[in-house]
Amino acid sequence: MGLHWNKAALALCAAVTLGPASVAASELGVVTMSVVPSTSSAVLYVAQDGGYFEKHGLDVEIVEFTSGAEAERAMVAGAVDMGGGGVGSTLIMANQGIEATNIVLFQDKPIFTLVVSSALDVEPGDFSALKGKNIGISSPGSLTDLFLRIALRDAGLNPDTDVTIVGTGGLSGHLPALQAGRVDAQMTWEPATVTITHEGAGKVFMDLRTDEVPETLQNLLGSSLQATDEWLGASEENLEKAKAAARAIAEAARDIKADPSLMISTLQQIFPSVPDDLLAEIAQVEAAAYNPVITAEAIAHMNDVYVEAGLIATPVAFEDLVDPRLAAEWE
Repeated sequence: MGLHWNKAALALCAAVTLGPASVAASELGVVTMSVVPSTSSAVLYVAQDGGYFEKHGLDVEIVEFTSGAEAERAMVAGAVDMGGGGVGSTLIMANQGIEATNIVLFQDKPIFTLVVSSALDVEPGDFSALKGKNIGISSPGSLTDLFLRIALRDAGLNPDTDVTIVGTGGLSGHLPALQAGRVDAQMTWEPATVTITHEGAGKVFMDLRTDEVPETLQNLLGSSLQATDEWLGASEENLEKAKAAARAIAEAARDIKADPSLMISTLQQIFPSVPDDLLAEIAQVEAAAYNPVITAEAIAHMNDVYVEAGLIATPVAFEDLVDPRLAAEWE
């Protein structure tokens, strides 16, 4: 799941769409942000539509992609100013010689759940009951694959011999895979989680958005807004834009945590076919993880997990991933 990029990444913007952007004049000018529309990135849309960016002098254009890897490649290639992506990706980039900084955290937990088929009589968290079963992931090497393997190993199971891991593709394939009996369990995320459970096709077995997970999977940060060190250091103006973005997103994140309903209109745009009652359920669960602060302890834990999983060869120092000038804006 490493990030690989070249000049072709500059062409990515040709295939993107722009999210709703403020047209109001701003003292810091226009800044572009690449993102995948999701529950994690909802904070960006709330910050934009709710006037948080404008309050801090930014005119933000959100550039939408279909995968986190594409969004981060656009940032690395300079096609956009800042990009949304997993904090873990900045560890991977650092090991590839790509220097990037986490400007502000979106969520302090991953967005994934493991659901099991309703046909299985198993208790949540009883991994021994999954031995010999087929478990779906989006694709080999994906975060769903990584987190599943970590959880299985933590429970004393061998991911390569005790279960069969099956690639089921994107969200649209997860419910059909369970309904057809192709898999007995599926690593997924919203809105598939609420769809699967409300359709009666499955039940939540492990929810990474909560603290009720194996110890190894605790304190694994979710997504953040990022920028390359090259862009941040190119001018004082860029640094000020990053500071303003950090302030705006931190404010929006805390407001969402206090009032999850602030996410509803954004989720309606991202998932237009999902009923409002399910969107409200998603918002309630996801909002609890909104937290702008990245801690040294979390980065140290992620280093341990990523090294153990073979995703990185060398741990990355906290100081190489977080700029204290930006961290000061999270308070």
